[in-house]
Amino acid sequence: MATTTLSNAFITLNDVINNFLISYTGMGKLIPDAIRTEVVFHARRCLQEFAYETIKSQFTEGPTAVTASTAISLPADFVAVISASLTIGSTSTTLTEVSVSPPASGQFFINYTTKQITYGNTASDATLTYLSNALTTDESAAIPKLAEAALYSCMVYAILANRENTRPDVLQRLLIEKTDKLERAKSRLVFTNFD
Repeated sequence: MATTTLSNAFITLNDVINNFLISYTGMGKLIPDAIRTEVVFHARRCLQEFAYETIKSQFTEGPTAVTASTAISLPADFVAVISASLTIGSTSTTLTEVSVSPPASGQFFINYTTKQITYGNTASDATLTYLSNALTTDESAAIPKLAEAALYSCMVYAILANRENTRPDVLQRLLIEKTDKLERAKSRLVFTNFD
């Protein structure tokens, strides 16, 4: 799977899982006896849930050796391009997307029907940064920090909702908190430009 270039605006799913285990589980905490595999399952499940309406997950694929007009399959979780670049020697060039194939030098073309990308340069390394639908098992997914609190709330609710002896009033409070944080995350991310 792709590696992810993180900025200060993003956190990896693995870091979310580790932070959750430290902050929410253990003696005297909200979830006294969760194991890592349970937390990982619910973190991935919540990320999938958020992917459809809130979180913009981002991955970086490459560098991949490319030649002109060679079609390369897009990642299975691909949704849209954030940026594409080519590196020739030590020089990196940002590419522009075109709507016709074959692309010229400095351009790339995506065939959304066949889910393939074609670069317009020869003998170079291509790097593609894209939005993901987060339906992945990779824990290096980049999650906006603006949505981190909503993800934690979703995980707490999901874990306790699957426990037999959780009090209904606690579950109701956690569901309200989850919904509230999800709505706040959505409103923050709507006007955020990650470029």
